[in-house]
Amino acid sequence: MSEVRSKMYRCYALVILLLALSRAYAGTSCEPIWEEDFTGPLDQTTWNVIEGDGCAEGICGWGNNEAQSYDAAGVSIADGVLNLTAYTDGQGEIRSGKLTTAGKHSFQHGYVEARIRLPQGRGLWPAFWMMPEDQQHGWPLEGEIDILEWTGHEPYRLIGAIHFGDLPPDNVHYSETLRAPAVWSNNFHTYGVEWSRERIAWYVNDRIHGVATPAEIAPWPWVFDEKPFYLIVNMAVGGTLGGEVVPQDLPATVEFDWIRVYPEGCRTGLSSP
Repeated sequence: MSEVRSKMYRCYALVILLLALSRAYAGTSCEPIWEEDFTGPLDQTTWNVIEGDGCAEGICGWGNNEAQSYDAAGVSIADGVLNLTAYTDGQGEIRSGKLTTAGKHSFQHGYVEARIRLPQGRGLWPAFWMMPEDQQHGWPLEGEIDILEWTGHEPYRLIGAIHFGDLPPDNVHYSETLRAPAVWSNNFHTYGVEWSRERIAWYVNDRIHGVATPAEIAPWPWVFDEKPFYLIVNMAVGGTLGGEVVPQDLPATVEFDWIRVYPEGCRTGLSSP
């Protein structure tokens, strides 16, 4: 083989390698396996509208001493955006919106992200998170993945977390936080989680801000590979993380522009902020 031809083959191999790396690490060629863009009425075949204060499920205050009761009036879609609104009703009770895909759409491993604009107001606690389907052993023995939690009393801080361990009060959680010089509620941002057998990584605007691995939660088992998980979006008020309720800061709305789920590997390796 001539030297010129050898160089050509090496260049060709390098191009192929770079393309493969681009696909594996940037994920630009990956397509969503599921997405919701909220361009029409709420899809009842995908979403469950949650109602009540948790007492019917045996967890009044939704297990966190939350102040709101969920109802359908707290959920709306306008101009291609899902709005979950916390408000005070005519009787002075706090109402809000919550949706899940339980029993309708779930997945196991991959990358899930949403474009979200956070609200402004004290006592607010919006979240984008996942729970396992068909739980049989009680929370949090089969895990919980919190993609995004934010509170109005700490508007510069974002939280990503996983919950595991034994039944309360012996439950355990591992969390990562990201603080910014400006509040997160002024603009839309993308928030995501990469979920694989090796790790769970949290992203903001396509940049990693935290990682959890089986080694980091040992000796507790890595329970996040046992079942598919479904999606949850909600706007809580008050409670153990939301803090003091300030009624004059209501109504307040968290906005979801879109939600997407990608196959495993599509977002691995993006850089830190």
